[in-house]
Amino acid sequence: MTERTSHDEETIQRRPDDCETIQLLIGDDGCRTTVRDLLTDRYELTTDRSVSDADLVVVEADRFATYESELRRRARRPAFCPVVVIRCDPRADAMSLPDPHTSDDPILVDAVLRTPLDSATFRRRLQSLLVRRRQSLALRNRQSASAQRDGDRHRVDRSGSQHGRVDSSDDPDGSPSGSVPAVTDGAGDDRYESIFNRTYQFTGLLEPDGTVIEANDAALEFGGIDRDAVIGTPIWEAYWFRRSESLQRQTKADVERAAGGEFVRRKIEVQGADETAIIDFSIRPVRDEQGTVTLLVPEGRDITELDDRRRELQRSERRFEAVFEDPKMLAALLDPDGTVRRVNRTAMTYVESDHAAIRGEPFWETPWWDDGAREDLRRWIDRAANGEYVEYEREHAGKEADTFTVVGTIRPVTNDEDDVVSLIASAHDITERKRRERELERTNDQLERFASIVSHDLRNPLNVLAGSLEMAAETGDAEQFDHCRDAIDRMDGLIEDLLALARQGEHVDSLAAVDLQRLAADCWRTVETNAGSLRFDGSVTIHADEGRARQLLENLFRNAIEHGPTNPDSQTRQDATEHGDDEITVTVGGLDDGFYVEDDGRGIPPDERQRVFDNGYSTTSTGTGFGLAIVETIAEAHGWELRLVESAAGGARFEFTDATEID
Repeated sequence: MTERTSHDEETIQRRPDDCETIQLLIGDDGCRTTVRDLLTDRYELTTDRSVSDADLVVVEADRFATYESELRRRARRPAFCPVVVIRCDPRADAMSLPDPHTSDDPILVDAVLRTPLDSATFRRRLQSLLVRRRQSLALRNRQSASAQRDGDRHRVDRSGSQHGRVDSSDDPDGSPSGSVPAVTDGAGDDRYESIFNRTYQFTGLLEPDGTVIEANDAALEFGGIDRDAVIGTPIWEAYWFRRSESLQRQTKADVERAAGGEFVRRKIEVQGADETAIIDFSIRPVRDEQGTVTLLVPEGRDITELDDRRRELQRSERRFEAVFEDPKMLAALLDPDGTVRRVNRTAMTYVESDHAAIRGEPFWETPWWDDGAREDLRRWIDRAANGEYVEYEREHAGKEADTFTVVGTIRPVTNDEDDVVSLIASAHDITERKRRERELERTNDQLERFASIVSHDLRNPLNVLAGSLEMAAETGDAEQFDHCRDAIDRMDGLIEDLLALARQGEHVDSLAAVDLQRLAADCWRTVETNAGSLRFDGSVTIHADEGRARQLLENLFRNAIEHGPTNPDSQTRQDATEHGDDEITVTVGGLDDGFYVEDDGRGIPPDERQRVFDNGYSTTSTGTGFGLAIVETIAEAHGWELRLVESAAGGARFEFTDATEID
């Protein structure tokens, strides 16, 4: 055994057949002892106080700053001089290493390890670094010999000798991504070949003019070509780059940029033996001590699968966007607990809010849901979070107190383990569909009513007409023709009212400002009002279709007269005559949001107030029973609310609200 004495007077034993030296710059006694025990049987160890010419330096993280300047001078030597940092105190902050792609400074640290050390990993990491140093020295010697033969001496700087070198992340074993496997056997060039070729990455060495000096097995196997076919040729003329002339021109330009000292990197598609591949391609310049670029190191990492996944992800994202931003659908993306992550633009148009105010809030607290719906929504979200597909129909709150009806779903989104990771709430506005359904239902009801009226109400006057004509033919009694005329008048009135009722079921699309006092006065003159009188309670202007509003008023006036004290069929006439009052007064006035029409007749009993709007319902023998049904359909067509109550004088009072009073 031999020994080497440091300032600490430590005696380190080593194997005499091993020439590699490792310097330990470790102050922590326990850490130094551990490292020494792991390495003393394989390497010559030294603990000099200053940085020596050792093949590899192991320095404690807490002492790195002390030796940094010396290590920096050492790093500028032509050969690769590896440095390993050990964090003996796991509580210490992680070291921040410079990015070799963005920094021109020599790399000082090749691996950062932390205690407790794994013996196998630690030895393998150091052996890999020492193999790279040996190959660096071998490469330098070959370059020197070649330069001497050509009369032009080239020197390779430290960064070039570190082909494939990657900064270590601060992980337990210090292994960088794509680290070189340990090689423990063989002489210098064999070890160099092992490092160069035991990788799935494509790599090689170029002269500054782009001439290929070396290519690794992975690159050659991918192209299905022999090494001799590419050595000595410009890289852009090699088989990999013959996919297109534009790729060759681009690669030649990249070599020229790298030869000028620039690190070049791009994503390209290269040709293989059987197929093309997308690679992350780079060319790194290598400088000598004078800063002259003497070598280029091309590298390529096959990212075809990664690029395919990225493209598929982009396609999936585009498909999701197309569905999520469907202009005919309200949609929200939620966390399983109901927190809003995103809402589409269509949904935002329904409320007075912005996306930033809604994102991060519970979905049931957003403006679309009123107090009565929030508990239901929470239950639906809980069910969906448990994997259930939830369907619902609901009326939502919209802008300016408007409401709209939707039919929607809340569906779970699961991962590969069937865990619910998010929820998608979607809904379609069916307000218009609901309106059409209601109108269709109303139309069907009208058809049923018309069928009943035609089969029943029209049959009676037809029977009277037929019977009277038969009697007139048999007896020659002229009075029978009077009965015929009465029956015809009755049928004419029924038909006119049926047509009016059918027309009034249509939706009102065009509204205008209407002076209610003027319109009521015109209507009063066209109705047989006998001795009745019309009065006004204020001036009112409403939004209405004037033609239909006219029919509404005429039917109300006619109803008041027919059921008032002047109607000969009314019991009220007898009562009024006994009291010396046979005249009815009709009043038209305004409400806060509409108008009213009332009379001082005998009124309508509470138990009949709903029935009077039924088709064909009448309390007189001369009435068709359609007047108030027409009034109701006109009000519905305008969107007005109709209420029948008793007037102050005991008569009937019809109130119309939501009529958009303007005055």
